[in-house]
Amino acid sequence: MENKKHSIGKYIGATAFVTSLAFTPVVAGSVFAHGAAPDNGNTGNEEVVVPTVTVSSGLISAGDRGEAVSDVQSVLNNNGYDLNVDGIFGPITNDAVRDFQQDNDLLVDGIVGPHTKKALNTSDHTNEQGITITEAPEQKTESEVVDTPADSQSDIVSIAESLVGTPYTFGGTTPQEGFDSSGFINYVFEQVGIPLDRTHAEMWENNGTHVDSPSPGDVVFFEDTYKDGISHSGIYIGNNKMIHAGTEETGVEVTSLDADYWQSRYVGAKSFQ
Repeated sequence: MENKKHSIGKYIGATAFVTSLAFTPVVAGSVFAHGAAPDNGNTGNEEVVVPTVTVSSGLISAGDRGEAVSDVQSVLNNNGYDLNVDGIFGPITNDAVRDFQQDNDLLVDGIVGPHTKKALNTSDHTNEQGITITEAPEQKTESEVVDTPADSQSDIVSIAESLVGTPYTFGGTTPQEGFDSSGFINYVFEQVGIPLDRTHAEMWENNGTHVDSPSPGDVVFFEDTYKDGISHSGIYIGNNKMIHAGTEETGVEVTSLDADYWQSRYVGAKSFQ
């Protein structure tokens, strides 16, 4: 959690950057700081295997198939959204999920995560029918599906991207009230079932595993931004960029890590998978 305070980063050469962070150069952004700087073909008789998508984190979203999707469609039907229960999370199901989220004051991202599942399972029509939304089960095709950390890392990036533009609010921890910088990190990882400590310093000290260089979905940490010590972090999304809750002026934004401000304050990265 951060106090409202503005600081201006002292520019230094790129050689000050910690070399273990393997970022590729892109155009640098501005460096005003508020604990952060802005900135299948079938040939005839052969069997056609239809691939299925399994979300290891339990999120259900566009492109998924199977019983978990059918459950979502059934519950949405019971709430008046008029879907064909076919187990395929296509555009029509995506629109219905978004409508349900909007009608229930949830984050409108089309992803059936913990909060949307809870709302679906506690609706009056759902209880009457006794339908429960479960996590997407592991499914296999001719080539066995293997759950990997990359699945949840992709979910983390997708959720972070869906929150770009959310206002910055001191002490904020939800899309409805806005986010401060550590509240944003907490919220994103909560959506994939990963609880974290509340402050940047606590996350750096207590959570996850240190990595030599970040992969998409990892968290990058910075020191001496709006106060001394570990005081800011963002979700790395690749291409030398992160998503973070920046300032009251920018809100949640995508920022280049090529700026001297970030290079001079970078302390390392952690994986919370």
